[in-house]
Amino acid sequence: MREKVVNFFREVRGEFQRISWPSRTEIIGLTTLVLIIVILLSLYVWVLDFIFQTIIASLLGQQR
Repeated sequence: MREKVVNFFREVRGEFQRISWPSRTEIIGLTTLVLIIVILLSLYVWVLDFIFQTIIASLLGQQR
């Protein structure tokens, strides 16, 4: 049992050495891209929510 655990951690170490980690500039660029997309999608959903809220309020005869 002990040998299996030791072998597992050796294999994990070997796998970590084969990982190609992104550079700092790639991380910053992709993080910026994700933040921009999140902000744009949030604005899109906010606009749709405002439009539907206005339509429903006018259909129900309520004032905002």
